[in-house]
Amino acid sequence: MFKNSSLKTILLMGGFIISLIAVVNIVVNSIQLKDIENKVIEKEREILPHVFSFLNLQRDVIQVQQWFTDVSATRAAEGFDDGFGIAKEYFVSGNKILDHVITEHERYNEPEMVQELEEFKKDFASFYNIGLKMANTYVKDGPTEGNKMMLELDPFAEKLTIKLDKWIKEHIEENNLRANEIDKQIASAETSQIVLGLILIVMACIIFFIIIKRIVSSLDNFQEGLLNFFSYLNKEVATVEKLDDSRNDEFGKMSNVINKNIEHTKNLIEQDIALIEDVKNIVNKVNQGQIENTVNAKTENENLEELKNLFNEMLKTMSNKICSDMTKLDDALKSYQSLNFNHRIENDNGDISLGINSLANIINEILVENKSNGLTLQNSSNTLMSNVETLSTSSTQAAASLEETAAALEEVTSQMEGNTNSIIKMSGYANDLNLSASQGQELANKTTLSMDEINTQVNSISDAISVIDQIAFQTNILSLNAAVEAATAGEAGKGFAVVAAEVRNLASRSAEAAKEIKNLVESATSKANDGKNIADEMIKGYSELSNNISNTSDLISDIEKSSKEQQLGIEQINSSISALDTQTQKNAEVASQTRSIAQSTLTIANKVVQNANDKEFIGKDKVEAKIVELVKLEEPLVTNKQEKTSNTKLNDVKNKVVQSNDSSDDWESF
Repeated sequence: MFKNSSLKTILLMGGFIISLIAVVNIVVNSIQLKDIENKVIEKEREILPHVFSFLNLQRDVIQVQQWFTDVSATRAAEGFDDGFGIAKEYFVSGNKILDHVITEHERYNEPEMVQELEEFKKDFASFYNIGLKMANTYVKDGPTEGNKMMLELDPFAEKLTIKLDKWIKEHIEENNLRANEIDKQIASAETSQIVLGLILIVMACIIFFIIIKRIVSSLDNFQEGLLNFFSYLNKEVATVEKLDDSRNDEFGKMSNVINKNIEHTKNLIEQDIALIEDVKNIVNKVNQGQIENTVNAKTENENLEELKNLFNEMLKTMSNKICSDMTKLDDALKSYQSLNFNHRIENDNGDISLGINSLANIINEILVENKSNGLTLQNSSNTLMSNVETLSTSSTQAAASLEETAAALEEVTSQMEGNTNSIIKMSGYANDLNLSASQGQELANKTTLSMDEINTQVNSISDAISVIDQIAFQTNILSLNAAVEAATAGEAGKGFAVVAAEVRNLASRSAEAAKEIKNLVESATSKANDGKNIADEMIKGYSELSNNISNTSDLISDIEKSSKEQQLGIEQINSSISALDTQTQKNAEVASQTRSIAQSTLTIANKVVQNANDKEFIGKDKVEAKIVELVKLEEPLVTNKQEKTSNTKLNDVKNKVVQSNDSSDDWESF
């Protein structure tokens, strides 16, 4: 009957049946009580009043006889002459009682009783008259005559007394009969009350047994389904089975709702797993140097989706600021470390990639210029050597100028070495940059795991709270019903005590679930703090990355400025050499000294050319010496003014070279 019915339907049907039995019980009791009430009313209004009336009437008859007898004894002596009045009062009272009783029996349509009462009234009047006559006879004629009259009074008194005794006895018997009938009906009502009460208790027990059986069975299925779902959430099993929602009751409805949440949670977990796998693949590619990639998987988890977007933005920023492929940057730096400046980073628009390419172009231009200057110096030195005999007069001054030139060229060489050291430092910054990127990747992985654990535990909290709410609701209903029934059933309610114990067990389980929720909340809070600390570490890592990038950009800028100053210094050196060439033409007498200077200049030129040839750069084999036009001087000898001018030019060149070196030193210290 209750197989496919909901708990609410069972409760309603059971309540209806119990209510119906209770209504029947109330109706039967009402009928019985109404009958008892009618008999009690009849007893109170008809039988007992008549009994009292006859008793009062009997009292009046006795009092009339008694007072007349007293008058006969006292003969109405002074002080005892009020017996006639008192006897008359009792006679009047008796007639009133008789009139009332006659009226009542007439109303009840009892003509025989009315007739007997009328006869009794006549006899009572005769009795009074004879008694009055007897008392007067005693007063007037004395005891002898009075005694004769008393013989007439006694038969009337006996007749009235017999009649009253009969009526009193009959009404008392009728009263007892009615009392017995009332007692029997009360006993019958009590029996029916007990029977119907037992029926109600049995029906209530049956209904509550069915409800408890259904609840226990549904709770077992519900518990098994939830444990399976929690095992799936805790990664103990790979698949999750839905709860049995085939029952058409409240547990079936709750199971249906939980099944929908299970399906939704399963989809979220699968989406999260797919997203995490995609992130792992991207991280592997980043470890291989490929930064220009994005995470494409999507999920409904807002935290993971936001983390994915931040991760993609980080990759995009790294690609724009550094390069799309770190292997290209590493290959370029290794090539430059081996003094091969032919390498260029192709098909990459990263700021650092473009900066390195620009730096390589500047260094390439410097090397081309150095080699060209070296070749030019070689040619000039050879020319100087061939003309050394004719320049003997100016050899001393040319030697001094060539010493200054050598010093300037040494400064240029020192600057070139500083540039090389700066490039090596830039490579170190690039390595630090790569390390910072790796740390950022590791922190991002930790943040992903922490957020995933937080999400899992929050879902567990939500599910646990739902279970507690449902159990608490059912617990309140069962405890209320059990308490009411146990209180009203008395001894028969011992069975409900068992139900109350089960209810307390359910309440205990609810408390345990609440404790688990508290632990989960504390764990989730700890995980959230871990996520926050990891995020702070990530921000610091990226801050260091930004500082390294800024340092690298400043370094490249300083190298460019220094290279331009070197170019200017070399141009001034060329001018100085031209002036020296003019001086040698006019000063042939110093040829011997000029030879030494020319030899030194040739050695320096060879070193410059050799230094340039040791490096690989674009246009290396196509570099040619510059064409230097020799200026012939009219005066063969160098004047003091010319010497001062030449020395001033050389000092300017030296100062500029020194300033360039100072800048380079600051740059290296940076």
